[in-house]
Amino acid sequence: MEVQFKWECLKKAWNLFVTTGDINSTVIRPVVADSWRRCKGSGRNPYLYKVQSMEPAQIKKELSDNRQLIEISLPVMKNLLSFVEGSGFLISLASSKGMILDLLGDNRVIKKSRVQRGDLWTEETMGTNSVGLCLTTKKPIQIMGSEHFIQICNTWTSSSAPIFNEDQKLIGVLTMTGEWNKVHLHTLGMVVAGVNAIENSLKMKKMYNEVIVSDAYKTAVMESIDEGILALNSDMTISHTNNAAKNILKIMEPTEKIVGQSIKQVIGMDHPLISEIERCLKHYHKEIFLKDKGNFTVSSKLIKDQYANIIGLVLILREMKMVKKMVNRMVGARASFTFNDLVGNNDLFLSAIDLAKTASKSPSNVLVLGESGTGKEMFAQAIHNLSNRSSGPFLAINCAALPRTLIESELFGYAEGAFTGAKKGGNPGKFELADEGTLFLDEIGEMPLEVQAILLRVLQENSIIRIGGKEVIPINARVIAATNKDPVEQIKNGHFREDLFYRLNVLSICIPPLRDRPNDIPTLAKHFLNKLNLKLNKNVIHISPEVLEVLKNHHWPGNIRELQNILERAVNVANNDTIELSDLPDYILGSEQNAMKHAVMPLEKYEKQLIISLMEENKGNRTKVAKTLGISRTTLYRKLYDYKISI
Repeated sequence: MEVQFKWECLKKAWNLFVTTGDINSTVIRPVVADSWRRCKGSGRNPYLYKVQSMEPAQIKKELSDNRQLIEISLPVMKNLLSFVEGSGFLISLASSKGMILDLLGDNRVIKKSRVQRGDLWTEETMGTNSVGLCLTTKKPIQIMGSEHFIQICNTWTSSSAPIFNEDQKLIGVLTMTGEWNKVHLHTLGMVVAGVNAIENSLKMKKMYNEVIVSDAYKTAVMESIDEGILALNSDMTISHTNNAAKNILKIMEPTEKIVGQSIKQVIGMDHPLISEIERCLKHYHKEIFLKDKGNFTVSSKLIKDQYANIIGLVLILREMKMVKKMVNRMVGARASFTFNDLVGNNDLFLSAIDLAKTASKSPSNVLVLGESGTGKEMFAQAIHNLSNRSSGPFLAINCAALPRTLIESELFGYAEGAFTGAKKGGNPGKFELADEGTLFLDEIGEMPLEVQAILLRVLQENSIIRIGGKEVIPINARVIAATNKDPVEQIKNGHFREDLFYRLNVLSICIPPLRDRPNDIPTLAKHFLNKLNLKLNKNVIHISPEVLEVLKNHHWPGNIRELQNILERAVNVANNDTIELSDLPDYILGSEQNAMKHAVMPLEKYEKQLIISLMEENKGNRTKVAKTLGISRTTLYRKLYDYKISI
């Protein structure tokens, strides 16, 4: 009776307003009264029911723009309908523009309501209605019977509630509509509860999408890293990983399949990584060896919560191949010289170049013979740069410059604990660092015999065992050796292993000394002059004929390196754009004045006099003398001892 009485009062109030414009404020709520006045002011005819719809293209766009809202709201709408099914109710969803996006209910009810998808239910298009007022007030509202401005809607009661997104922006309206006499005040509460469910679902969907996006970014970042990344929970189950880690650990299953599994099950209980993980109570960096994969290093980072409890562990796996490349980049293990840098037209020199080019196309070992300063390393670099290993590292080691106690560890590396002071985790040697590249062993004749024996085994087996280690590590480095001594004489004297000589001497390249290439000296001098002007920011572009004659007649015990050093000195002290005799060091001029004497003087005696002259000129600075002669300080010390020079 109460609902009937209220409905009749509303009907009388509506008739009063449409005929006189007066509002019965005891019956009509202010929000409804204000809406009625706006409708009347806009010229809306309360007796005319005329639905406005969007154009088909606009409807399609509105449906597309609100696709997520529809998907999330539909289950809630179905749930609400299940509570009132068979009672003549209609559940509808409108967009923020008031367009009906979807509606559920009995076909009979839908047909009777005249509501369709694409209809606009704003106050401007349909007068006072719950959808329009909800959009205007942004609050839940129930419009009963004659509170509707359009007369044909007076038999319905609608309950609407606004839907807000995370940013508190109104994105839609949920409405439950039924015949006026079947609506209860609790109906609006049901709609509000439905809206709460939709908004919570929207929040969860947004959080889920953020997680998906975050996970996609994380995956992209992890896959862009060359190192293997393996994240574990405290119970050793896999949280995240990338393909690099799977490749290193030889995991074949898809990532989504192994996430959540125990690392023990995935790689096996006996894997060497398991024991390291189990006893990982602090940061560590250790090298682990896999027989079928090669070496890799492991670094770890413990993950702790706010109470300092360990909740996980991130492992960074690096294949030794990658570590070696990184080390080589840091130390500049690159070959800079090519065959274009080998200047000269001497027949013997050109023959050496031709043989070197042939060697670059072969994987065989190479032995380069030549006096100090003839350019043996330049040849080695040129061979490397023309070979299929050119993208790999080029490492050079002077066997005469290292103490006997260090050369073995320098070449072959050492394991952790190999000796007092050994680096934690061990250290790779030059053979490992030269992986897929070239290792140049200069002055191989100075290598101790016991190390020569190890080198022979390495060349035969293509593998090394680090000092103090047990694991056999495969290597893939091309060896180019060089010596400034006669290897046959060295073998006779017991300083060079014959079997190692034959192993290295597959392709033998003999570089002629500079004194046998006098006609190349002007070309070489011009070549070095151009480089030195750039290096020293000078403009010395000419060499006097007298200087060229002196240079051609000099004996050149230091060969190319000595010529380059003499020219660098001359460019530095030259007073104009031409190198004159006065710009040359005294020992060169003395050498020219005594050229005939040099021709018959024994080489050892001439070398002794040259060293004495250079020691006096450089005031006993052995480093400068060794550099001028193009020999190591160790070799210079030995010659000082042999020649009994005490300056």
